[in-house]
Amino acid sequence: MLRTDSGEAVDLWVRDEGEGLPVVLLHGFTGSGESMSGLVSSSTNRIIIPDLIGHGLSPAPDELSVYRMNEMVEQLHQLIQEKLNEPAVLCGYSMGARLALSYAFKHAQEISGLVLIGGTPGIEDQEEAIERAGKDARLASWIESAGVSAFVDYWERIPLFASQFHLPDVTKKSVRRIRLAQRSHGIANSLRMASTGLMRSMWGDLEELQISTLLITGAYDEKFTGIAQQMERTLPSGRHATIPDAGHAAHIENPVVVKSYIEEFLRRP
Repeated sequence: MLRTDSGEAVDLWVRDEGEGLPVVLLHGFTGSGESMSGLVSSSTNRIIIPDLIGHGLSPAPDELSVYRMNEMVEQLHQLIQEKLNEPAVLCGYSMGARLALSYAFKHAQEISGLVLIGGTPGIEDQEEAIERAGKDARLASWIESAGVSAFVDYWERIPLFASQFHLPDVTKKSVRRIRLAQRSHGIANSLRMASTGLMRSMWGDLEELQISTLLITGAYDEKFTGIAQQMERTLPSGRHATIPDAGHAAHIENPVVVKSYIEEFLRRP
């Protein structure tokens, strides 16, 4: 059991069901394991879906250090060691994709494949990284003062999620419900400490990653599609799939097509 320096347990809440090749599904910022449900069927695979630290039903400690990306890697490592005795496919969205990629570089022997939805290896330019970390820290402080409801109103209107305006009402209500259920200090600490600006840039290491990797981006998400195209050119075993009629959260905006790509990837020899 991992604990904070003050002794508080940081065991992640996890859903574990099904049989077959294990797939670990990692949600994005302001999401929960529920955000990733349905992407992989428990009738064909064993699915393990944690709520990441500070999110959903998992702990949200006051101690900041446990929200760092390297600490999240070790929390995931503990979970995988406890649950599995064979390599798993990691499938992550956005923050979850960054976590999956970070994990793969440290514990490659435990991974049989990677699916990265709207992911990035980090920010190469140091000034840009510092600027991003500062922006995220300021937003985190605002979340703590304004509260979750005000933040969600703001967050769902940022340009990154503009393509979600046209989703069915039932889908938008589900995404909003999951966001509103978060704890302000949990997501603030996550944003503050697991910021893309603070994580190690992995661009220079991609050519060494031998794990088969599927990169998924929505066609409307020009920034992350460009990132995925660059990653595909560098990764030894990388393949990029562009999802039509979808933006950053392609698995939510066009789940049928995303699921078909993931199923094909899982069936590979």
